[in-house]
Amino acid sequence: MMNPSDELIGQLVLVHPELTSDPAGKSGHVGIITGTELENDNIYVGFGRNGQGLYGTDALLLLKPNEQIKRNLQEHKSALSINDYKSLFQISLLQELRPSTANIKTAMSLALQSETLRNLSMRSIEDAFGLRQQQTIER
Repeated sequence: MMNPSDELIGQLVLVHPELTSDPAGKSGHVGIITGTELENDNIYVGFGRNGQGLYGTDALLLLKPNEQIKRNLQEHKSALSINDYKSLFQISLLQELRPSTANIKTAMSLALQSETLRNLSMRSIEDAFGLRQQQTIER
């Protein structure tokens, strides 16, 4: 099994749009993971020419696996507004067709349109890799 650090390097992430403390000022921006120190809950994110930021695993969002997004589309169909439904469908398509950098960035910017969309299509690195449990167990 791959170690989470290796799996994370090079991944596109969205800095949580509601981050209260963000020294790099990149809340709501997409960046690429350049390094990790998971034992200290540190993730380095590069923003191209716009420098680098240091974040905790709960401050960075990844797209959920496409199967999960499709399941959410079905399960929440009646509760979603037409716009959210269309956007979630688009996110799913972008992920399915070609998970290129451009498509992932577009999917992430669609997910920013509403909190509902974000919750149905994204999850924190902490949740994606079950890092919270590991930290709790170690204490």
